[in-house]
Amino acid sequence: MAEFLGRFGKEMPPFEEAVAYFRAKLGHLLTREEFDRLELEEKAKAFTAARVTAAEQLQALYDKLDEVISNGGTLKDFQAVAAPILTEPAHLNLVFQQNISSAYGAGHLAQAQQARELRPYGRYITGVNPRPSHAALNGLVYPLDHPFWAAHWPPWDYNCNCLVETLSPAEIEAEGLSISYTLPHDVRPNPEFAGPGRGGEWTPDYNKYAPELGAQLRKSVEDL
Repeated sequence: MAEFLGRFGKEMPPFEEAVAYFRAKLGHLLTREEFDRLELEEKAKAFTAARVTAAEQLQALYDKLDEVISNGGTLKDFQAVAAPILTEPAHLNLVFQQNISSAYGAGHLAQAQQARELRPYGRYITGVNPRPSHAALNGLVYPLDHPFWAAHWPPWDYNCNCLVETLSPAEIEAEGLSISYTLPHDVRPNPEFAGPGRGGEWTPDYNKYAPELGAQLRKSVEDL
């Protein structure tokens, strides 16, 4: 996965859950102006590209990204269709990277939730050249039903290439890991970025925590 996120020139293998996430956006191809009016949870289910307003161009970009995610492909494959539409290389690369990494991140999130009964915890692992805010989360372990992942399941900002490793209770014990329950107050998510964790059901059962901890967690969730 780190190879995939860090080297978009390489061909990416098909990934069923990633395909499902991206294809759910098909009915929500929007201009950037329309996209910006959405709530974060809605943005996670829509597709746009900045400075592209023509419906047929948005459809062409979406279709090529869908082909890459569904059948395998590279940035070069996307460029063949996107270059006449996204004329700035940096913009083209960002559209490709962000949509591919979000689809794969959502796919891994779906797999993690499917296996949550056996592996109920997630450990945050920073990617290559992380920003300080991302590096600050490295090694943190949270239950997979914790609202931390709503805001911080990778990618949770532009050019994020961090990962999540799922863990079983036995692995937690064997490594002597501590489980976090309170949200990190010094790391705030980008309020304009709709990562794959947005839109999920992340409200914890506050009654299972000590009253003081439960109240603190509730406030942190409300502030997200």
